[in-house]
Amino acid sequence: MLAELRARRADRDAGFSLLELIVVTSIFGVIMAVITASVVQMMKQSTKESGTADNLDNARKVIQTLDRTARYANNINTPGIAADGNYYVEYRVGNTGQQQTCYQWRYMPSTHQVQYRTWLPPLAGVGAVTATSWTIVGNGIYQTGATAPWSITASNAANVHEQLAVVFSSKHGAPSTTTSNQVTITGINTASSSPLASICNEVGRP
Repeated sequence: MLAELRARRADRDAGFSLLELIVVTSIFGVIMAVITASVVQMMKQSTKESGTADNLDNARKVIQTLDRTARYANNINTPGIAADGNYYVEYRVGNTGQQQTCYQWRYMPSTHQVQYRTWLPPLAGVGAVTATSWTIVGNGIYQTGATAPWSITASNAANVHEQLAVVFSSKHGAPSTTTSNQVTITGINTASSSPLASICNEVGRP
């Protein structure tokens, strides 16, 4: 009887065997691997969704700000690249014979920003002109391939007004998420499809 009690006590004090520990550790490792993979996937998805939201927000700001003013332009300059390597376009809004406003937009490839500034051209064609400081409208803006961010769309039989084509991509997040954007804005007060180089040139392109 005493021997049997000692045997039972010995069994209770024996603990786990090495094989049992290996099995438990392996199962725990598999569970942790599955949990880690799920967390990483969730973080990637969250980052992607955040980047997409940032892209849409920046694209909306650029397009809406352009559309609110450029659609009422009475003339749009030919877009181009200045000596500083930035892309520029200017347009003028307002009624003939009254104080008008010039808008100058630029895209800066070095900082991936879209900015604009304004000034009031002199009524008589002469006089000092002071432009406002640059306002940043969009960040994380990239060219779509080698396409310039804005250009003048050729007219057709159905539309004799100037049309400003806007093409760019937005990139945000890490890893980055890219969204392509393209819109055409018609200057409803333009009388010709041919842009003039003589308007909104008081400040010039840097």
